[in-house]
Amino acid sequence: WSEKCDRKIDVPLKKLYTNYKVCSDHFTSSMFLNDLKNRLQAHAIP
Repeated sequence: WSEKCDRKIDVPLKKLYTNYKVCSDHFTSSMFLNDLKNRLQAHAIP
């Protein structure tokens, strides 16, 4: 995700997953599992 958002973050993957977020604006509606837009599909790409 960091590459797709043009964010080059040089940290271990575990820290990346726990400390960095991508807002919903970076995803199309079809990438979400529900209308609340709080759960992404496993294959979601920003």
